Amino acid sequence: MKQIFCLVLMSCLIFSACSTSILEPTIEKIEDVEIIEMSKSRLELNASMVLNNPNGFSLDLAKATMKAYVDDIELATIDQSFDTSMPANQNFKMPINIKMDLDKLYRENPMTAIGKGIQIMSEKKLLVKFKGTIDVGKGIAKVSVPIDQEEIVAF
Repeated sequence: MKQIFCLVLMSCLIFSACSTSILEPTIEKIEDVEIIEMSKSRLELNASMVLNNPNGFSLDLAKATMKAYVDDIELATIDQSFDTSMPANQNFKMPINIKMDLDKLYRENPMTAIGKGIQIMSEKKLLVKFKGTIDVGKGIAKVSVPIDQEEIVAF
C-alpha cells in the first residue's frame, strides 16, 4: 500500500512539473489589407491580423470566431478554421476575410453612413472593433482567447 501511495504521489509531482500554463496571444495590429470589393452596400477585405505568441513554445491555431463593429454596429462575422502553428515568442500573421454589410450602417443612420463612406474613401482607413474568441492550444491543452479590441484598418 505504501508503494502505491508513493507511486501515485511521484506521478502527480511529475505531471504537475511538466504542465505549463498557456499565456494568451494578443492582437498587435491589422496589416496587408486588400480590398476585394467595395460598393455602396458591401465592403470585403482580406487582411492579416498580427498575433503575438508570448509562450516559449509554438501554439496550434484552430479557430477564430469574431464580430466586427463599426460605430457600435455589427457589420461582419468572421468565422474561420485553421490548421496551422504559431511560432514561439514571435508575431504570427493570421489571414482573415472580412465581409461588411454596409447597408446596416444606412439602416441605423443614413447621414452618418454617408459621412462614414466619405471618410473611408478619403482617409483610406476605418476604426473597427473586434469581439470574439481565438482558439489556440498545444496538444490536448486548449485555450479560448477572448478578443475585445479596436484596430484601425488601413487600406
